[in-house]
Amino acid sequence: MLENIKSIYIIGVGGISLSAIARFLYSKGIKVYGSDLQINEQVQELVDNKIIEFKKGSASNFVKQCDAVVYTSAISESNSDLLLAKRLNKTIYSRAEILEELTKDKKTISIAGTHGKTTTTGMVASILLEAKKNPNIHIGGILKNIGSNCLVHNKSDLFLTEACEYKDNFLHLKSYINVILNIKSDHLDYFKNIENETLSFQKFANSVEEKSFTIINNDDELTSEIKTQNNKVTFAIINDATVQAMNIRQSNDYKYIFDLYFLNIKLGKIKLPCYGYHNIYNALASASVGLALDIPFKKIKRGIEKFKGVERRFEIVFKSKDRIIIHDYAHHPDEIKATLRLCRELNYKKTIAIFQPHTYSRTRDLMNDFVKCFDNADEVWMLPIYPAREKSIKGVSSYNLAKQLEKNSKKVKYFKSFDLCYQKIIEEKTQSALFAILGAGDIVNLAYRFKKQ
Repeated sequence: MLENIKSIYIIGVGGISLSAIARFLYSKGIKVYGSDLQINEQVQELVDNKIIEFKKGSASNFVKQCDAVVYTSAISESNSDLLLAKRLNKTIYSRAEILEELTKDKKTISIAGTHGKTTTTGMVASILLEAKKNPNIHIGGILKNIGSNCLVHNKSDLFLTEACEYKDNFLHLKSYINVILNIKSDHLDYFKNIENETLSFQKFANSVEEKSFTIINNDDELTSEIKTQNNKVTFAIINDATVQAMNIRQSNDYKYIFDLYFLNIKLGKIKLPCYGYHNIYNALASASVGLALDIPFKKIKRGIEKFKGVERRFEIVFKSKDRIIIHDYAHHPDEIKATLRLCRELNYKKTIAIFQPHTYSRTRDLMNDFVKCFDNADEVWMLPIYPAREKSIKGVSSYNLAKQLEKNSKKVKYFKSFDLCYQKIIEEKTQSALFAILGAGDIVNLAYRFKKQ
């Protein structure tokens, strides 16, 4: 129980989720300590605002002096600080367990799905802010509307959060509204197969309060099969659904406009503030949350249209007369397909995809899909795998993926470092070139070198 905890140590505090959780814990009067391997922007802000006391690397003294320890899934069970906490019988929370503690007395809105969680959470946040609901917000990116990855309103009963399926983390949440955007093969190092993954999402759909809502994408094959015992709301473009987008068209700036229907009644027109057909689904899910909360359509519309985006989600980091550089968090084949399809819609003469695979296991398990997902790129530039929590796997490498792409008639370049890739981008002579820098790892450092220009 957090009420009995006066000090807490977070291992991996620089992560986008745990850096937000540090702020929530601090707001409750808890003394927060943190460590990480690197000092990133999130850590620096926490230190500058005196929210945490920080140490780079391990911090056994933090373990000894704190009442509880929180750890991220990105660290291994052999982490020295975690092992010490166990030996000292400290109260230990995983990231999912501490989020459960923070949300248990709240009316929680949980956004789940293989793709689109962060963008949808951002759109829902924008709706709730427009409706003056004073939500607590916990999001896996920097939401430009608030300039942060969290917003704390301890007196509010609403808590909006992303719900991550990895290691069944989202099963710790008991929600008033559950949203399932889609179900695709991912995290097979844990789930092993799509059947287990779907079963996990089914359990998530059942882990709700009484008289609650489960919001489901009725166009997604696996998601549409999810059964619910509570109030079910569906959204779709193609199939029948509670909430639908109709009369879809593109404006002159390539952004989509659609008419929103609820129970076959037209509510009005919405223009997406961001690019991409896939974002119609994210907007439908967000509108469904608003309707479940009885928010008037005008505020739902304004909330979606005022959404300013999330850093690292189709973020334009540089633009000039002859080139545009976009960074996107896409690291799953389906996400890469969607991002590159959107790049094509912008009508540049040449699209170059620059990709850093995320984890060895995902690269191995989805190799065939990765080989097929770059169809809308004229060239693919490959960087070494970002390992995250994993050790290398024999025979699995970006170089091998590059060779497979070459066999699939793709023009491919392989770079051993960001510096070499950066120089090649600078030297590219093509007029009207689009560079799509893709990945969930530290490839962001390559992308943001252009943001500073």
